[in-house]
Amino acid sequence: MPDAFKEPTHKSEPVEMAPTAGETPAPSKLKDPSDDDRPPSAQQAQQVPEEDAPEPDEGEGETSEDDIDPAEQIEDFDWNKLHEKYHEAMNDASAQENALMVEFAQLMDYFKIWADAGANQESDRTFHRLHTRMTYVKNSEDKLEKTRQHYMEVVRAFENALALLRNSGFGT
Repeated sequence: MPDAFKEPTHKSEPVEMAPTAGETPAPSKLKDPSDDDRPPSAQQAQQVPEEDAPEPDEGEGETSEDDIDPAEQIEDFDWNKLHEKYHEAMNDASAQENALMVEFAQLMDYFKIWADAGANQESDRTFHRLHTRMTYVKNSEDKLEKTRQHYMEVVRAFENALALLRNSGFGT
């Protein structure tokens, strides 16, 4: 029995049955290249409007499951073609993802410019506010110093007046 079938190299591959001594291998049927290799459940159904739908000819091209001979060998599935389609789809998806990433990077560059401009504008505004506050405090300090100097002169004038009064003999 070990010679009756060939072990698949991958779990997803079908088991190929080897012909027995009395059997001749059935020739592979060539498929129309326009046929889709996917199973019908994975194919998208084409929606044809009813007025545009071709009318089927009687007895032509119609096969049902009852008409299939169970003795006929099922066509081999082209796994390599499936792998190629998978890799093509993945490459297309990767290319789309890369295009989106490039677009995102460009948009982030614009956002960075916008954010930097806003930050620079805000930095300029805060510097001007700081400069205004420093000027106000400096002016207040100068005004306070002038007031202090004035009070010191007034006190000195009173002290001089008192000293004159004491020297003239009015106070004691």
